[in-house]
Amino acid sequence: THTIPSCNFIYFCLLTFFLLPFYLIVYFSSEDMKPKIDLQAGDNSSAVRKPGVHKVLSLDATHAPRDPNAVGQFGQPVILPGSKNAEVMKRWNEGHFNVYLSDQIPVDRGVPDTRPETCAQNLVHNNLPTTTVIFCFVDEVWSTLLRSVHSVLNRSPPHLLKEIILVDDASTKDYLKKQLDEYMSQFPKVRIIRLKERQGLIRARLAGAAVAKGEVLTFLDSHIECNVGWLEPLLERVYLDRKKVPCPVIEVISDKDMSYMLVDNFQRGIFKWPLVFGWSPVPEDGNRTLCPVMAGGLFSIDKKYFFELGAYDPGLDVWGGENMEISFKIWMCGGEIEIIPCSRVGHIFRGQNPYKFPKDRQKTVERNLARVAEVWLDEYKDLFYGHGLSPDTNPFTGYSMMLAVSYHKLVCAQS
Repeated sequence: THTIPSCNFIYFCLLTFFLLPFYLIVYFSSEDMKPKIDLQAGDNSSAVRKPGVHKVLSLDATHAPRDPNAVGQFGQPVILPGSKNAEVMKRWNEGHFNVYLSDQIPVDRGVPDTRPETCAQNLVHNNLPTTTVIFCFVDEVWSTLLRSVHSVLNRSPPHLLKEIILVDDASTKDYLKKQLDEYMSQFPKVRIIRLKERQGLIRARLAGAAVAKGEVLTFLDSHIECNVGWLEPLLERVYLDRKKVPCPVIEVISDKDMSYMLVDNFQRGIFKWPLVFGWSPVPEDGNRTLCPVMAGGLFSIDKKYFFELGAYDPGLDVWGGENMEISFKIWMCGGEIEIIPCSRVGHIFRGQNPYKFPKDRQKTVERNLARVAEVWLDEYKDLFYGHGLSPDTNPFTGYSMMLAVSYHKLVCAQS
């Protein structure tokens, strides 16, 4: 005899017969089942190139036509009459450069295109990452701060410039309060963060990075002028490899006559003991872009990679040594630092740093450098201490030293 299937069983079979094909279609069309296509750059590997590319945009947009006869226009040197010398010297200490002359120069002046001729023909990808430009300042001169911001706004592709963050490190100048707020309110992409207490450059940069919305962080000093086509070559390097940290060629804005001056294309940052930064010509047989140590004031870095590296060491005080620390981190944790000849930014090199140090300036910098040496130089730290610095400068004791070294190893393991 044969057992007649129950109604429930028959119902189940029919339901399965009709619904199974539908289920399979949905399942295999779901995102989880689609082939994984890597559209972003890998770690130190060539990116999968998406088809759209274009020539670097040499933008220089202003709200009104430039006056070709304006003082210092197009980066030309300005010679003031001798009768103005007293006024120049009176205001020199406001910024440790010719503040009187700077205030006569338009805040959106043009600068000469100093790039190598081939740069304007270079191709970059259409889908470059966006960037947040971070300026940190304390009691910066009004005209140079505005000129810095205008140079970024005027010469950056708008779709790549996510925002500009101005981090005010507890400035005391009245013009950097309400007056600055009102001026910058005309630019939707500019926002100001004000620190209630002086933190120093290092922790001020960390404050800006913590709230940045761009995919790439671009740190700039607050007395610079970006040249045409400066941004895309930097972002292209990050796009191709997120562990590349590109720096522009840093050109010179004279502290005396405010002229914009071309520099040698092939210089790279180095250090000498005890961790003193300097510039050196690139050897003829060397890589023309790789850079052992960055100057520290101007560079772009993938935001996620920056925090994977542990960002800046918050234990470094005020200013000094942060360029060594971030450079060692990058190179020791799988990254590379490059200087990009087609990206150029002018910088006012001042004879004195305006940051006020709560403690002794020299001791603060030495302590910072000792902290970097203890964490990153391993057995080579003896070379650091062997050049006149006392081991008594060591900022670590006992357990804190163990934590710092363990943190160093953890950072590299995760990046």
